[in-house]
Formats: sequence, C-alpha cells, structure tokens
Amino acid sequence: MLDNLKTLHDAMITGLRARLPDISHVDAYPRIGRKIPTPSIAVELSEMEPGHDPGTGQTSLIGRFQARAIFDPLAPHADLAVRQLAARIACAVHAQTWDVPVTPARLVQIGDDPFKPELDSYLVWLIEWTHEFDLGDVMTPFFPGGSVVVWGVDPETGKGHESDYWDPTQKLSHVGGAMI
Repeated sequence: MLDNLKTLHDAMITGLRARLPDISHVDAYPRIGRKIPTPSIAVELSEMEPGHDPGTGQTSLIGRFQARAIFDPLAPHADLAVRQLAARIACAVHAQTWDVPVTPARLVQIGDDPFKPELDSYLVWLIEWTHEFDLGDVMTPFFPGGSVVVWGVDPETGKGHESDYWDPTQKLSHVGGAMI
C-alpha cells in the first residue's frame, strides 16, 4: 500500500536524479517563471483513473505521469539534445517501481509537447508513463466469513422458516421436508 502521492513523487524525483546525475534541475511541479534553467526535467501527475480493485477496501488507481525534458532552443544542437534527454528519461523510467509499492512503469508515449503554453519559448519533449497503486487503509471485510448462500423452497421461506433453509454446498439430506 502506498501511504500518499507525495511518497511516490519524492521517490520518482530521487530515482530520476540518481539515474540522470548530469541534469541538475529535476523537480516535481516546478515554478515556471520567466527564465527556466536548462536542461531541466519537470515531473507531474496528469490524471488518475480507477484501477483494478484489490478487494481490500483500498482505492486502486492508475496514475498517468509526465516528465518534460526542457531545453533552450538557442543552445548548440538543442533539437537533438532534447530528444536524447527524452530517450534517457524513458530509459530511466522504464519498468521502475522507485522502491515503493506500485506496478512497474509502463511507457505510454514520448514526443514533442506543444501543450504547455508557459513553455512555448523552449524545446520540450514529453515522456508519459503509468503506475497502478493502492491508496488508503486495508479495511476489515464487511462479512468476516464472506456471505453465505442458502436455499429455501416456497412456501417454506421467510420469517419463521429460517430452519427450513439449507446450504447448497453441504450434502443435501432433505428438501422441503423430503429426504434426498
């Protein structure tokens, strides 16, 4: 179980910094001002959707994460450099769990990113991946032993006929008073 989203973000930033030590600016949700240090990597969680219910009372989610490789377009060979950094990020992310309880990263796409207007004056490539994770506490099952299915034959059903019901998984000895 993952305690919270901050734990996952912190683990991803730590992992990316370790795998890409030559990139000094790797942050989650960095402030984007008038001047951005380049090259840099900006990480964010862009959306979540329901995951596969683990049946534990926890909420299972599939998170879509994005890392943006940001380069100054006036730097020498910037067009190739931004693509190279995007490929390096993809390699660093591929199949990672960041030592937290999430599924291994599954790469979704890698490509040019024209959708962040505050970064229009930079070369930006987007790397997207997903992780599935469970949030929240494990809850005690609603029915400690699970639910039980019992059968009854009309008209010997309902209130006052509780002893006339039987468990169909047990050897049947009688149905509606008749021996089987």
